[in-house]
Amino acid sequence: MVASCLAALAAFSAECFAGQSMPAPFRARAGSACQAGTQPEPKSLAFVVSRVEYRPAGEFVLTFENGEVWQQTDHNKKLDIERGEQVVIRRSKSGVFTLVSRTGDSVRVKRMH
Repeated sequence: MVASCLAALAAFSAECFAGQSMPAPFRARAGSACQAGTQPEPKSLAFVVSRVEYRPAGEFVLTFENGEVWQQTDHNKKLDIERGEQVVIRRSKSGVFTLVSRTGDSVRVKRMH
């Protein structure tokens, strides 16, 4: 998406400063995909676990390769997550986040930072 925004900006600059007409593919996209708030948020994202910590009550705290930290909020479930494992975090319509492991097991989580 960043590449398409940059391409649209370059085409727009060429239009303004060189007087050339904007190519048809950029006319359709120019500004539409790059405006703040117009892109829908993804319903799920994949992460790779770089660190796993377990709290005394058994819930985990995961640090992902991108630096995000997520904590298990569903204390009744036990999920074995390993370093290097890829997991998916899904957001429901109600705003609840669910982590799904490679085995298909899921547990509720919240983002710490």
